[in-house]
Amino acid sequence: MTIPLIMKPTTLLFLLLVSLFSLAFTSCQKEPLYTTGPDIYVPDTDFKVVGYLSAGGFEKIDNIELEKLTYLNLAFGNPNAKGEIIFSGNKDIRPIVEKGHTAGLKVFLSLAGGGKPDTAIWNSVLDPENMPNFIKNLLDYVDSNNLDGIDVDIEWNLLPYIKNRYTPFVVELKNALHAKGKGITTALGATGLHESVTQESLEAYDFINVMVYDKTGMWRPDDIGPHSPYSYAEEAIYFWTQERNISPEKITLGVPFYGFDFTPPARYISFRDIISENVENAYRDSVDMKYYNGIPMIVKKTVLAKQQLGGIMIWEISLDTLKSNLSLLRALDQTIKAGDCAVQTFYKDVDGDGSGDPSSPVQACNVPEGYVNNRDG
Repeated sequence: MTIPLIMKPTTLLFLLLVSLFSLAFTSCQKEPLYTTGPDIYVPDTDFKVVGYLSAGGFEKIDNIELEKLTYLNLAFGNPNAKGEIIFSGNKDIRPIVEKGHTAGLKVFLSLAGGGKPDTAIWNSVLDPENMPNFIKNLLDYVDSNNLDGIDVDIEWNLLPYIKNRYTPFVVELKNALHAKGKGITTALGATGLHESVTQESLEAYDFINVMVYDKTGMWRPDDIGPHSPYSYAEEAIYFWTQERNISPEKITLGVPFYGFDFTPPARYISFRDIISENVENAYRDSVDMKYYNGIPMIVKKTVLAKQQLGGIMIWEISLDTLKSNLSLLRALDQTIKAGDCAVQTFYKDVDGDGSGDPSSPVQACNVPEGYVNNRDG
């Protein structure tokens, strides 16, 4: 025989209040805006060739040998006041993403950039209350544009304003991207970091594109000289591998496809424009008051990256000669494919006179048929 349980009115009232509170609490809980696990990202252990392409270079996309890259980073996307991602010039990046994928590349959105992103907006979107919505917008942008990841290019122009919000953002974005099998990288300076960039944030990146250029420039018109010398590459490798203890395989060595002309007023100048004046400029690193990296320097740095790092990075690929034998990208690619050897530059001997054509070089271990190791010029 079961004896009915009789409760006091006060007990019943208490249980009713607890039930109502639990129901109200459950109904007020918001669904998470995105998933942060499990981590399904597959690390890329191959040698990387990362090319940045700015909005201004989109029109040249069909004249760039994309197949010589492994990553294409589109520069730049920034949030508006609502935290929505807007690409530079309101460009539609989808046709470029498709061309990159057709060439077999992974295509990333490069976020922020070295220009003048709105510091107030960035402060707002990285506020702890707003950051989840901003990350969701980034994930939605990645999905809607069929991107493979995000490159966080937050530089010194923003870091002093963002300060301690940088690391939580990077770590949370990494967790959210990796949960979708997407990648996260960054572009950071050669030999120094703002204090906001912590070791925790560095370890969150799949790899780091080190900007080994702009040691000087048009903003320092009296500091005339090379902005990306070989010694700067050596200093950068030491800084990142020894001082910051980052695995060499997680570093790509940045090289410039541009230079600076310090003839007053000092200006930025593409490699394409530099060699249009004289084909021999392709084999120099300076002419008059112009300083840049010519073919021999790009080859030398590519060899350095092959021997010591996980890849090489380029700013900016549309500044190259574009489908030309004098293309820096072509020289870089030939150097990578040459293998482990002392890579040399050879020149096509068109007329068989023993002197090569300076406009038709090739990088190789041994002299190819029809080429010689000297040029007329």
